[in-house]
Amino acid sequence: MSVQVGDRISLRIDSLAFGGDGLGRYEGFVVFVPFTAPGDTVEVEITEKSARHSRGKITSILSPASTREKPLCPYFERCGGCQYQHLTYAEELRAKELQVRDSLVRIARIPEPPIRPIIGCPQPYGYRNRITVHAEDRLIGFRGTDPREIVDIERCALATEEVNQTLEQLRASRPKPGHYSLRHPGIPPSAFFQVNHLLLETLRQTVADTFPAGLEEGIDAYCGGGFFTSELVKKFGRVTGIEKDGRSLKDARRIPADNLQLVEGDVALKLEAILRETNLPSAGLLLDPPREGLPASLVRTLIELRPAALTYVSCHPPTLARDAQKLIQHYKLISVQPLDLFPRTGQIECITTWAAQA
Repeated sequence: MSVQVGDRISLRIDSLAFGGDGLGRYEGFVVFVPFTAPGDTVEVEITEKSARHSRGKITSILSPASTREKPLCPYFERCGGCQYQHLTYAEELRAKELQVRDSLVRIARIPEPPIRPIIGCPQPYGYRNRITVHAEDRLIGFRGTDPREIVDIERCALATEEVNQTLEQLRASRPKPGHYSLRHPGIPPSAFFQVNHLLLETLRQTVADTFPAGLEEGIDAYCGGGFFTSELVKKFGRVTGIEKDGRSLKDARRIPADNLQLVEGDVALKLEAILRETNLPSAGLLLDPPREGLPASLVRTLIELRPAALTYVSCHPPTLARDAQKLIQHYKLISVQPLDLFPRTGQIECITTWAAQA
C-alpha cells in the first residue's frame, strides 16, 4: 500500500465495522475511520498503518451521507462512550443488524444465519440506569477517545435523569480521586446488572420465551444477580443458577422462589458437573457469558453433553460467532435476535436459540 502515516487521502465510506468505525478502501486496502457514515466521502489523514489495513481521522467531510445528523452531546468525539451520535437512529440499527450478520457469515461460516429484525430502544438517549465516572485532577467524567484523557462532563446524554442528578451531586461534593458507580434508584448493588432502563423487561421476556414449554429443569449459567433467573423460575420446575461472583449472588438470593438453587464457583467446571447429573432431554440451558465468550472447555462440554435447548446471550458478535462456528456442527441454530441495548454506542446484544442435534 503506497499511502503512509501522515498522508491525506479522499475516501468513500462503504460500511460500518463492529465497534463503530467507518470502513472504506483505498487502492484495494481497508481504511478504518471513526465517526463516519456509509455514503460519506471524506478527506482522511492516515494515523496508523499495518500490513492489512490502516486507520485515519477525518480532516474534512467532502460529501456527507444523507443518514448523518447533528450529535446531541457536546462531548461527542472527545468522550469515549459513544460512537454513533452522528447517525440517525434508523441507520444505527441497520448497521448493527448488518454487523451481526457479517460476524456469523464471515467468522462462523454460517451462510444464511436466521437473523430476526433488530429490536430497537424506545429512545436512543436517557436509557442508562448506571454509569461509572472517574475523578482525577479535579475532573469528573469518562475516559476519552484518547484513553489517557479524562473528559470532564456535567451530564451524560445516555443516562437517566436520576443518574444525572446523582452525577450533579457528586460533582458538587468535590470527591477524592477514584471511580464512582452512579445508579438509578432501585438498581441492585451487584457487580453487574443490565444497563438499559427501557428494555429490561423486553430482554428478560425475550430470553425466557426462547425455551419451549415442557422442559422440567432450567440452568442459568453466568446468572449474575439473577436478572434472567427471576423469570426462569416461573418457566421451569427447577432452576439452578451458577455464578463465580459472590457479590452478585447476594442479589440472586433475594429472588423469592422455592425451586431455585444457586451455586457459586467456576462456571465451566460447575456447569459440567451439573449437566452430568441432569436429565438432558428435558433441560434448558441459558448462557450469558462476558464479552470474552465461552471458555473452550465449556464449548467441548456442550458438544459432548448437548442439553435439549440452549440459549446463548452475547454482547460481542465476534466472540459469539467464534463459538457458533463450533456449536453449529452439533446444534441447529434456530434464531438470532439482535437487541439494541446500547444505543449510540458500538455494542450489540444478541439472543441466539439452539437445539441439540442427534
